[in-house]
Amino acid sequence: MGKEITLTAIKKDGTDIPMELSAALWTVQTGTFFTAILRDITNYVIERQQREQAIEKLRKLTGSVVIAISSILEARDPYTAGHQRRVADLSRAIADEMGFPKDMTEGIRMAASIHDVGKIYVPSEILSKPGKLLDVEFNLLKHHSQIGHDILKDVDFPWPVVKVILQHHERMDGSGYPSGLKGDEILIEARIICVADVVEAMSNHRPYRPALGIDKALGEISANSAVLYDKDVVEACLAVFNKGFSFKS
Repeated sequence: MGKEITLTAIKKDGTDIPMELSAALWTVQTGTFFTAILRDITNYVIERQQREQAIEKLRKLTGSVVIAISSILEARDPYTAGHQRRVADLSRAIADEMGFPKDMTEGIRMAASIHDVGKIYVPSEILSKPGKLLDVEFNLLKHHSQIGHDILKDVDFPWPVVKVILQHHERMDGSGYPSGLKGDEILIEARIICVADVVEAMSNHRPYRPALGIDKALGEISANSAVLYDKDVVEACLAVFNKGFSFKS
C-alpha cells in the first residue's frame, strides 16, 4: 500500500508491456476499500533506456578523452604517466573499501588518471631534475593543479573531475595548495587521491631520489592522519594494503 511497483502485462497478441501499479487503502462508513491504478509505462521505459544509452556513450567518450590526455603525458614524461595510473588504481581500491557507489568510484578513478595533467606546462628539465628543486622551480611545479583545472574547466565531465584535480594537493589542516582549503571544504574525491598520490610517490622511484618503500609511505599517512590526511581515507588505504593490494609496474 502506498508504493509503486512495476510489473509486466501481456497483450492479447502475446507481447509484453511494462506496467506501473499503485494501490491505496481507504475506509468510509460503508466499509474498507482498495483502489488500484495500472498505468502503461512503455514510453517512460523507452525514454529511460535512451537516456542510459546516451549517458553510457558520454562516459565512453569521456574515457577516450582521458586516455588521450594520459598518452600525451606519457610521451612527454613517463614518470608522470606511470604515477597517474598507479594513483588511479589505488584511489579506486580505497573508494571501493569505503563503500562508495560504482559510479562515484569510476569518477574518482578517472580524475586520478589525469590529476597531474597540469604538469604538461612544467618544463621537462624540472620534472626530470635529479637533484633538489630550487624554490622558484618548486613554486612553478606547485601551479600544476591550477593549470590542470584551467585546461579542463570547459570539459563537461559527468563527475567533479576538474574540482578534484584542483584540490588534490590540499591538506586537512589548510597547509596545502593552491587555496589552503581545510577539512570538509575539500571534496572527498580529492582527499582520496591526495592519500593515494602521497603513498605512490613515496613508494616508487623518482628522478631526484630512490624509492622509499611502501612501509615508509604508509607510516607517513598514519602519522599525519586527521592532520594532513583524511582519517577515514587513511584507514581505508591501510586496509587495502593489509588485504594484499600492490602497485603494478
